[in-house]
Amino acid sequence: MGYLDRIIRPVCISLLVMLLGTGFLFAAEVDDAAVFVDAFAAYQKKDYLTAIEKADQLIQMFPDSPLRDVTLLLIARSCIKSGDNQRAAKALTSFNNEFSESNLKTTVEEELLSLAIRYKNGEQLAPNKQLQSAAQKVRAERLAQERAAAAKLEQERLAREKAERERIAREKIEAERRAREKLAAEKAAKESIKAVITVKDGKVVAAGENGGIPFEVSNRGKNSEEFMLEAIAPPEFAVSVTSLSNRDAAVTRIKLAAGETFKGSLSLRMPSDRVDGARTTITIKTTSATYSDVFQQKNVLTITSAPLVRAVAKLAKNAVAPGEQLNYRVTILNIGSLPAQSLTVRLQLPLQLDFLGAHGQKFRQEPDGTLIFRVEQIDPGKLAELKLDVRVLDKSNGGQKLGGQVEVINGQLQRKDIFSAVTSVIRSKP
Repeated sequence: MGYLDRIIRPVCISLLVMLLGTGFLFAAEVDDAAVFVDAFAAYQKKDYLTAIEKADQLIQMFPDSPLRDVTLLLIARSCIKSGDNQRAAKALTSFNNEFSESNLKTTVEEELLSLAIRYKNGEQLAPNKQLQSAAQKVRAERLAQERAAAAKLEQERLAREKAERERIAREKIEAERRAREKLAAEKAAKESIKAVITVKDGKVVAAGENGGIPFEVSNRGKNSEEFMLEAIAPPEFAVSVTSLSNRDAAVTRIKLAAGETFKGSLSLRMPSDRVDGARTTITIKTTSATYSDVFQQKNVLTITSAPLVRAVAKLAKNAVAPGEQLNYRVTILNIGSLPAQSLTVRLQLPLQLDFLGAHGQKFRQEPDGTLIFRVEQIDPGKLAELKLDVRVLDKSNGGQKLGGQVEVINGQLQRKDIFSAVTSVIRSKP
């Protein structure tokens, strides 16, 4: 035990100080230090089999633990003391291989060193059956002690339960009676609450615009009731519940007499980034102000109306030759349900093309060569075309691919779409 006291005990004390310094931030979690302390404690109690189990757990759960060196030594020493000579030698060999420069090598006992040498030479080491029996006896004694302690705790628990049983029996009938009466009264009150939501589905709202969805909440019960109103929708819709007669003030709570109806509106703003035809479900929910688990809800579908722009950019030919002059066409389509307005088209031509001019189109060119065109409006189902004259540079190499990129910015909706041009190929010179 002297070598263990000199080497392993300081490590355990240092780890304990570190844990205290951090305020046991990880006390609820299993860590390598705690597992090692358990293994070391079992070793001190000569419960070598438990020490091996705990050390194996540490190696498996924390393969890169800074305690791996002392853990391997602990396994080796526990194995030799429990008669498992083969594994003791194997553990020490692993330690020597992984920590060849460790000063802990000077603490290894001669018997262990001898076993490791024999193991390295390929000898199958026989177990020490006497030590195995002793280790198993220690394990059996520990388990017996644990069972006795558990039995004692169980007896104490049963005694406490018995002391409480009579008191519980006296109170149980009365508590059950009160609970039944309370549940019956609450059930009757909840069943009397009858709110009905009426709303028309399929409201179409233009992207970037405000919209309103009328709805009604009717009290079909026999008593006056108070309800909480709520609209559940994606946050970007900025949905609020208002009165149909005053859409400027949000309504979160209403009180209705029996048979009375509240006429409200779901005020929303359709996000500008929604594509044409996008379908979004908004939920209207009424909750009893008295019982939060009594509620009614109804879904209403909203549909986005918006322009839907697509762009196709390509050369007049799929295969071109160096020095060849030809047309480059950009077609912009609106396949949405609303006009596309205030469009800015940014065109990046391939580096192998020289821009010669545009047919009747106003444009400007940025320093990096990007061409910028303005398209005021494209109605639904219509298109606009930009025709450019370009020339393939003489120095272009055959086999090169001509791509490019078109960027369409909708100034009305502050939306940007990027499209890749149709690829052409430069033919090799004959």
